[in-house]
Amino acid sequence: MHTYVAAFAHVHMRLHSRMHDTCAVGVRELWNPVITEAVKQGIHPLENQTKNSHSNWDMSSSFFFAGTVVTTIGYGTLAPRTPGGQIFCVIYALFGIPLNIIVLGHVGKLLSRMCHRFGQYCFNKGMKQKKAKVLTMIFFLVTGMIVFLGLPPLLLTKTENWTYTEGVYYAFISLSTIGFGDYVVGYGPQHYMPFRGFRALVCLWILFGLAWLSLLFNLLTSLLEDTEKKIAKDIQKKVKSKKASEQVPLEPLSRSHLSEKEEPMEPSDCNISGEKIIKGQL
Repeated sequence: MHTYVAAFAHVHMRLHSRMHDTCAVGVRELWNPVITEAVKQGIHPLENQTKNSHSNWDMSSSFFFAGTVVTTIGYGTLAPRTPGGQIFCVIYALFGIPLNIIVLGHVGKLLSRMCHRFGQYCFNKGMKQKKAKVLTMIFFLVTGMIVFLGLPPLLLTKTENWTYTEGVYYAFISLSTIGFGDYVVGYGPQHYMPFRGFRALVCLWILFGLAWLSLLFNLLTSLLEDTEKKIAKDIQKKVKSKKASEQVPLEPLSRSHLSEKEEPMEPSDCNISGEKIIKGQL
């Protein structure tokens, strides 16, 4: 998977290197819409082509872009502009996205195995199964929130000059693959990166964070489905009990229920045709 992403990043770096060499000359004196377009294409507007100049299409940035493609985040701040780059991006995404889903599945199994071992450890210590399950869910939730949503924003406040709230916002928007693009690592006013492979490290964080958040969403979905099934069963029980209370059984009428005026006919009171003879009349 990493080899696949690295190869894609290398191809895009080569495809856009000529554009960078052309647009990066004299950009300090050409602050106009042309420079704005150059920024969209990955060119730094405040630097010329020197030995230490920075390009958004270097290996680290291209690796970061490749990661946003296969994870379907798609920030939109960096995109291929040449026809060759666009065609290659389509082909790469066609095979890269399914491959990334497979990788996320394996990472998710790894995280699930770790949580299962923690739950088994609690159960072996004499804890009840239900309590161990709840404790495992809490451990999975709290640990993931600290590792993927709590600690990275602290680093981003230093590198990107963001507030901690903005860092948490960026982390969740990225890991949930919403990817608005309003906050992106390495595209702030400072353009400061602690080291050259910083964006590649961010890609690894996104990869494991996606697996964790996917498991969390699946867990929440199963909880909601179980709650829905429980509510449906309760409603069915109430409906059945209500119908049972409304259906009162009919008791058969006995001879004692007949009134004196409606005494049963005796054989002597009837003529041959079966008609009742009124007493006193012939």
